[in-house]
Amino acid sequence: MKMKELEQETGIGRETIRFYIREGLLPEPVRPKRNVAAYGPQHVARLKLIRKLQQERFLPLNIIKTIVDAEAENPATGFEAFIGLENSVGPLLAEPLNLAPQKIEDVSTQSNVTLEDIRKLAAIGFVEIDAREDGEWLSRRNARLVELIGASRTAGFTEEGASYTVEDFRIYAQVMEIVAHHEVSVFYRNLGSRIGSEAGAALAARGIRIVNEMMPLLHMEKLIREMARVSARGRLDIENDES
Repeated sequence: MKMKELEQETGIGRETIRFYIREGLLPEPVRPKRNVAAYGPQHVARLKLIRKLQQERFLPLNIIKTIVDAEAENPATGFEAFIGLENSVGPLLAEPLNLAPQKIEDVSTQSNVTLEDIRKLAAIGFVEIDAREDGEWLSRRNARLVELIGASRTAGFTEEGASYTVEDFRIYAQVMEIVAHHEVSVFYRNLGSRIGSEAGAALAARGIRIVNEMMPLLHMEKLIREMARVSARGRLDIENDES
């Protein structure tokens, strides 16, 4: 089809279409002759997807480009339906934890963890600090993580008493990042084309609750088994621990 037909089919003007092509959001048309451009069904589908993501998801073009690029590589996933899903899942998981953010100074005072150590925790990926015009803030989840660091020190896991430092918590951030990446990738790939965002959010919330109960049990089981293994062998894997 010609540009005029593409405009009529999608309701998007030619200048916008040309802009999308320049920015890589839309593939180049087929050019059988000089000054002749032919557009196909893939252009119509891509433009409708872009418009849907703008109007229904209010996403910026850089995020939309990531989505349409992924769709071009694996169009069967349909995972664009889940973009922004975290905004729907969060409130479903809010209870009993209040999600109101807190200033980093208040968290430091309440948890007895210094600002320096909170920033070290952020540097290793254990928490995320939100920088705003009115200061630095932590989401309630991140604030609770800092509080638990403080609780671990109260329990005796200190640098002075047991040689525990902030760096010893890096492994938890690394492991959970791998787990989270796997969970989201599998969830979006398997369900992105099958259910809508509302049903997806409800299903994700149920799954998160199940896994949140599963993980502590699995952790305890692995810890006990590892302690038994070390006891039976009578020595530690020092080289593996240091790596």
